[in-house]
Amino acid sequence: MFSLRFATKRLSVALVILSLLVTATAQSNVESKKQLAKGERAQANLAFVTEYVRELSAVESIRASAEQEQTKGEKEDTFSNAIYTSKRMQFELRTQIGILKGMHLDAPFETLIPSLIKFYGHKIELYQKLIEISSAFIGGPEPGVDYGKLAAEVPQIRADLDDTDNSLLEATPLIFATLIDLKEDSQNHASHLIITRTERAQLLSDITTDFGSKLDQKDPHFQVSAAIILKMGLLKDFKSSDDPWE
Repeated sequence: MFSLRFATKRLSVALVILSLLVTATAQSNVESKKQLAKGERAQANLAFVTEYVRELSAVESIRASAEQEQTKGEKEDTFSNAIYTSKRMQFELRTQIGILKGMHLDAPFETLIPSLIKFYGHKIELYQKLIEISSAFIGGPEPGVDYGKLAAEVPQIRADLDDTDNSLLEATPLIFATLIDLKEDSQNHASHLIITRTERAQLLSDITTDFGSKLDQKDPHFQVSAAIILKMGLLKDFKSSDDPWE
């Protein structure tokens, strides 16, 4: 910020006035830049959370479709369905990773996106193992292959997938926190979100449209549970960015 330390008694009145004008302009520019930076940060965080909702919906759609195919399919279709579903999951997760790599969050959330990418990468590896195991069973008996051991690996892989999804679920409150304005109000509370009422309503609409009645399930799957956490956060008594400050 511009300093007035040179405005001494030896300066003329004109120089003092000029100095004050420059100071006022500099302060105005700093505030403008702060507001611009805050607005850009808000849009970046909103884009991230919106993308996360889309990711949850896409994965849940693939999971639900696989569950439906499993219930109506024949027993001999189990392995081919597993390959199909695993491949779809891999394609979607790679898409998600590609999108997230183009995003950035400022501190204190700077490690959040890299962590999600790491989780997604691990899931891709697990689905690859399922593909390889299912392919081995479809291909028929081969000498030297321990099919009992391969079959025993499947529940272990599924448990690892569940554990990874649970970690993602536990990270969801932090993902919602990216929408909270860290600026405190007069009561020293973080009472506002960084998004407007309209943006907030749109995000709620996205969640409701994507998950529908699943949001009312008593024992929802991981992706639906994460969506419920985000919805609950948006429905809390936070004020929106365009609401008055107290």
